[in-house]
Amino acid sequence: LKGKVVVGELEKFYLAGPGLIYDARIDSGAETSSLDARNITRFERDGNNWVRFDVPVPDSDDMVTLEREISRRVRIIQSSTDESERRVVVELQFMIGNHRQQAEFTLTNREHLSHTVLVGRNILRDVMLIDVGKEFATELPDKLPAEENGDQP
Repeated sequence: LKGKVVVGELEKFYLAGPGLIYDARIDSGAETSSLDARNITRFERDGNNWVRFDVPVPDSDDMVTLEREISRRVRIIQSSTDESERRVVVELQFMIGNHRQQAEFTLTNREHLSHTVLVGRNILRDVMLIDVGKEFATELPDKLPAEENGDQP
């Protein structure tokens, strides 16, 4: 396996910053990973494009507000429709098992979907192998790292 992380079709996903743990769907068919985000508002800070958005707190009706600089924008074409959608992309720090990484995530309302987080090829590539017969093949460490993105507690 040459140091690659073996993941199942579902994995525990730790989002650094707010310190939230979600069940993420692993999807090798998706190029870019995606996070459920609501109230997405773009703004400018120090001449750069930023976005403010709310993410759901698991097992609660609460939301946590995050702010990130926009990395880029992408056009997403859904397999279920011919129409495309433009989404902002931000970099987020996360963990799956003992693997810690920063990667790009598109922000979109996923409340109608079964999982808050979708992990796509941009994260899987060169790092993870999928065992589609498994779910939760990894375990998050007992002690999770503190925030590195500058969110206020």
